[in-house]
Amino acid sequence: MKKLILLMLGGLLTANVALAKTCTPADAESADMAVDSLNSWSAVNQNRLKFGHCDEGDISEGVSEAVARLLADRWDTLPDLAIEIRKNPPLKKYVLRHIDSTLDTKDLDKIGNQAAHSCPAKEEKLCGEIKVAAGKAAEE
Repeated sequence: MKKLILLMLGGLLTANVALAKTCTPADAESADMAVDSLNSWSAVNQNRLKFGHCDEGDISEGVSEAVARLLADRWDTLPDLAIEIRKNPPLKKYVLRHIDSTLDTKDLDKIGNQAAHSCPAKEEKLCGEIKVAAGKAAEE
């Protein structure tokens, strides 16, 4: 019994170490280059999975700008975001976190307005969360 508990505890510790992946200089360079290709919600999710451990500083700002472009300029892709979130629930938190104060106030206003007035059917909850995130970011 003690061996089983120790084995399980060891497995949990190993899993936590694996989750805390370090962003190497090569990872950071690849993540920075990949930001320019974030032109769909699928691409944003793939970027999150591949380079989420590098999501800080300039890379994070680049992801935020890509999220803003998709929401402000390609609002019609919101149903695609909803589909990606249903397949990969952590994507929602990632997207909402990237609606931040680094974005232009005009983009934040446009995103909030679209979330309030142009929400696709059945996506009211997601639109509400986007609207709140945009409002909070604009106030910072």
